[in-house]
Amino acid sequence: METRLTAKFRAAGPKVMYNVRQRQAVVAGRTGRGEEKEMRTEGEAREAAGRGASPIALVELEPGRSMGKARCEPGWSWQVKEMPDYDLWYAVAGRGSIAVNGQRHPIAPGCCFTLRPGDRIEAEQHPDERLTVMFVHFQASAAGGTGGFRAPDCRVEVGDTARFESLMGRLLELRDMPPAWAEAEFDCTLKLLLLELYRSERQQPLAGRSTLRQRELVRTASDRLRQGAWTAADFDSLAAEAGVSQRYLSELFKRHTGRTLKTYAAGLRMERARLLLAESGMPITRIAEALGYADLYSFSKLFKEHNGLSPSEYRRRAPTTISTK
Repeated sequence: METRLTAKFRAAGPKVMYNVRQRQAVVAGRTGRGEEKEMRTEGEAREAAGRGASPIALVELEPGRSMGKARCEPGWSWQVKEMPDYDLWYAVAGRGSIAVNGQRHPIAPGCCFTLRPGDRIEAEQHPDERLTVMFVHFQASAAGGTGGFRAPDCRVEVGDTARFESLMGRLLELRDMPPAWAEAEFDCTLKLLLLELYRSERQQPLAGRSTLRQRELVRTASDRLRQGAWTAADFDSLAAEAGVSQRYLSELFKRHTGRTLKTYAAGLRMERARLLLAESGMPITRIAEALGYADLYSFSKLFKEHNGLSPSEYRRRAPTTISTK
């Protein structure tokens, strides 16, 4: 049976317009209990963002007039007198320049431009470095129609380009092969892209390729730690694999996670201990041994320091405890 969304794709072709009336009805139902229940104004949304709330928490996103990926033709240039909607315009490869409302910016791989309704655009590419770009036009409004969407900065250097390009590619897949619930997935995926841009905005003052490499080192090491690399010998191995000293790796962990390498690993090991106590039938002595503690006494002492209960007390109180009988 052909879905409503599939029928829309057949009719609209590349100019995809998802139907979000049902989602809007849900929002309206939540906010239509009186004027005092209306969603926040733009100023209130900005104030909430300043307190740490997500800048897109109250935003509804819909596809605009088009989306795609293209390698620009030789001699390509782009002129738009007035942008009709929002556009995430991302450079995969190549170089050039773009003027947004008369202000010129360089185009380089990994740069994303957020173009706004009403923007005047002029762009050109370097004749020897043709551009490959991905773009997604969209419309944004706050729930309840009160406004309040804060677009990212006009030009942002994306921190994690592989993730960003993967998310952009997923939006194109939704257009070409719409699965069930494509409307909801479009909204969620575009919000992930916007979050990547907001995070990159914050990181840009310190950024640079060295910072990207540092985050990758921490990401790789934390993955190994989650697989049980918790001993001092493991720390030495992790540092050697990363090509840095253990002290420097610990400093990177402190900078990016707020915890030193040793503290981060101890937290993961204790987290695993709680899970095994609550959800496995392993004897406590076996858990202590499996997690690399010197003996049961050391494990019990550290566990109580971290959790306020002995391992046996924690197991008895855990609601998901599996019977060991």
